Amino acid sequence: MTTTPSHTLALRRIALQLDALTAGEAPHSRFYSADSPPPTVPPALQYDKTTRPLVADAAKSERVVRVRRGVYVPTPESVRAFDAEFLTEVRGVVEALDTEFWISHTAAARLHGLWTYRDPGHVHVIHEYHPSVQDEGRLIRHWSKRLPARDRTVVGGIPVTTLERTMVDVACSAPLSCALVIVTAGFRAGADPVVVGQILDERAGGRGVVQARRVMELCDPDCASPGEVLMRLAAILAGLPQPQIQVPVAIPGGTAWLDLGWPAIRAGLEFDGAVKFSGLLGDPLAARDRQSSRQAGIEHAGWQVESVVWDETVEFEALQERICAFYRRAATRHSRSSKPVLATA
Repeated sequence: MTTTPSHTLALRRIALQLDALTAGEAPHSRFYSADSPPPTVPPALQYDKTTRPLVADAAKSERVVRVRRGVYVPTPESVRAFDAEFLTEVRGVVEALDTEFWISHTAAARLHGLWTYRDPGHVHVIHEYHPSVQDEGRLIRHWSKRLPARDRTVVGGIPVTTLERTMVDVACSAPLSCALVIVTAGFRAGADPVVVGQILDERAGGRGVVQARRVMELCDPDCASPGEVLMRLAAILAGLPQPQIQVPVAIPGGTAWLDLGWPAIRAGLEFDGAVKFSGLLGDPLAARDRQSSRQAGIEHAGWQVESVVWDETVEFEALQERICAFYRRAATRHSRSSKPVLATA
């Protein structure tokens, strides 16, 4: 009797989860979104004898950025400095390469608008020939004997690998936490689990495939943010029971949804990103008042909740230890509160 590989079963589970989310059948489907749209790579400015003085003046006033020799782009606006630097570097690579290529790996993930985690900002490209030089500063070249048409697409006028190919490339090569964040985002953005499985099967025995299969097994597209992905992974790697995603807790006036938790011991984890109290979602003071009222309702319902912030994801082992310690405290408290009280004569 043939046994179905665990990563194949995981991809079937993911397909069912995505169907429930997109169809609005999951209780927490209101949290589903395609997340960020693809970013815009700035265009290269015309640079020749007639435009050189104008471009030089614009560069002095920092209205344009020199990326490579003869390649200037407008200074990206409304994006973080780290993203702006990456996007201008992509344009420099696109203008410099004179052979067929596709942006790939974590660089393609960012151009698709996926979540990333601790990405160093390299620009990966795939060629269908073996490059004589693989690493050139931020440019990292990869060789593929043949990149199928199935695995090619164009985003914003730039050739990139498809969502599915990008996810498998990342799952095979990036650190586990980074890979899981990107793969989760890829499925939420519309990647086809069937195609992901096909690409994985075609790579059987190749470098990184064992980790890629594990990434698929760990992936849960119900996670609504990269912070939730990281908290869940930390809990699993700490050896704790697998937490439930989007846990409903009845409170006065409605239902509070915890990012993840363990209903058996009434313990939950919340990820507090930078946006929640930034003012981007409304009055920050009102947001804090709502959060305080919500927190009081959750505690009144007998739940213990711990919050995690971005800074705590930097040292991942420390995050595992903190979540493990919280779980043990919560389990002990729940055990004590659940013991029957003996009547005294």
